[in-house]
Amino acid sequence: MRNNFFLYIIFIQVIFSIEVNVLTYNIHGLPPIFTRDKPKERIPDILNRSKNFDIILLQENWIFSNEEIAEELDGYEIIVSNKSKFKNPIKWLLNPNGSGLSVATKDSIIVSNLYEHSFESCSGWLFRMNDCIATKGFQRMSIQIDGERVDIYNTHLDAGESEKDIRVREEQLHSLKNYIELNSLSYPLIIAGDINFNLSDHSSKEIINGFISDLNLEMVDWSIDSLNQVVVDDYLFYRESDTMGILLISGGVDQKLSGLSDHSPIGAIFDIRKK
Repeated sequence: MRNNFFLYIIFIQVIFSIEVNVLTYNIHGLPPIFTRDKPKERIPDILNRSKNFDIILLQENWIFSNEEIAEELDGYEIIVSNKSKFKNPIKWLLNPNGSGLSVATKDSIIVSNLYEHSFESCSGWLFRMNDCIATKGFQRMSIQIDGERVDIYNTHLDAGESEKDIRVREEQLHSLKNYIELNSLSYPLIIAGDINFNLSDHSSKEIINGFISDLNLEMVDWSIDSLNQVVVDDYLFYRESDTMGILLISGGVDQKLSGLSDHSPIGAIFDIRKK
């Protein structure tokens, strides 16, 4: 009887948990004049190799529409950013995909609360990485697991190392943190994207550690000891809630996708279940 009881408990735990495989990747999806390669050939290869992921969070997708991504990712719901600071025809010419953020979720995942936010500040029009031409910000969506809400954020902050670049990047991260505190405080979180803060820099590390501490986050370790290199810009954070647990099963740089962009792909498998 005692053995049957423990088997029942294990069975209940299996039924009310789910493994979610998440990828975040800056795909360097700019016109060929900037990438100096063939992104229309390279990025479909990225998408085809990403089909083992349940949730795909992309940055720098400025050239692929919902329909074009859907052609490569059959069985996924696609959300491509289109919120822009510009009006047509300037938007169509310079910034059709707004922030360059895109999300793909498998059709089996229930998605709700879609929202896109544009940062108020930026640094550089013709200089300092030209970030003001983009409408950088973040995407937020919620997924349902066993009737409970899990919030997912996809973001891309300004690049560059000038004093203004660093100040604006810190303001953008602060804006993201404030929004999360107001809208996702009681929910489990997955936050991903190209943050553009380098952990090898002391001041940048302090800023990232402050972000982690303020939101009570954990970070997926992306160090690549075997290759003697580290990813310095891209992050995947997570946090459980009072009612939902998020356990990291495995995570790090996805070697199968490495080398297809100027950034490294970060993947993680999470076990998400009611407590």
